[in-house]
Amino acid sequence: MPSMTLSPAKLYTLILAALNRLQDDNGHFRRGVEKNQISDDEFWLLNRFRYFPNTVTPTDFQTFGPYTSSTVYEQSLESLVAKSLAEKVEPNRYRVSELGRKLVDSLYRDYFNYLAKHPGLPAAEAQRLAALVDRALSSALPQPEVPSLITNATRSTFPAMDDPWVLAERRVVALTIFHEDAHIAAWRSEGWSGPRVAISGVLFKASDRLTYQALRTATAQLDDKDFRSALSALHSGDEISHSTGDRFALTKAGRAAREHIEELTDRNFALPFNALEPAELKELIALLEKVRGPIES
Repeated sequence: MPSMTLSPAKLYTLILAALNRLQDDNGHFRRGVEKNQISDDEFWLLNRFRYFPNTVTPTDFQTFGPYTSSTVYEQSLESLVAKSLAEKVEPNRYRVSELGRKLVDSLYRDYFNYLAKHPGLPAAEAQRLAALVDRALSSALPQPEVPSLITNATRSTFPAMDDPWVLAERRVVALTIFHEDAHIAAWRSEGWSGPRVAISGVLFKASDRLTYQALRTATAQLDDKDFRSALSALHSGDEISHSTGDRFALTKAGRAAREHIEELTDRNFALPFNALEPAELKELIALLEKVRGPIES
């Protein structure tokens, strides 16, 4: 890999900050979703219907969101059916309705048009940013270490637009999605499940022990069965403890196991940047920093 001036973790932080600026549409997209009275979970499903050519089951969505129980997806799908945004074609199988498809297309069309009118980089620099990201991703996607199902699906829905700012935004989005693929590959290589990662992640980020209720609320995307199963797996591995006051925390072994997952994630995420020469990587970082803007003190 080229000598990096930033670690993979810090580079990912920079990418997220740049994406925040790239996607700054003054709340336009969010207002469009809220106007149609769709929850975030419902829109997530509605948007991902585009990744499937035919009908889908709730479990199919776990390919792209493995941290949520299929029963929870089913509840949101039923809500979409009630709003005529999806159709239930047979028990446990769904497809997007014409109304749902048009809604997603309309929201993204308006969003991309807004971005195109409010660029944050000169056209040549935005095009260069998109080209560098494309090169990096194209080199990483065929590699067996990180099956990139989510990244490939994301790239398959790139809009047919040639606006430089939109091109850059979509490519940087794909980089963040590749980080998700890198993370999934990391925990799967260790034999973990999505629910186990979800619970471990909440405790890993917590500054103090969590009550059972707080932990359960933070993992509301899991049904009771998946929650209990994941909690049991963490207990079996001596990775979680709870005090007499029923407060949960990762053990030393649990924190070490989670840190190992994060290290594997960083290693996997570094793969795309092998395709870039040192000068190109430096250029990519400089462009991302320019998009992000100065850091407020």
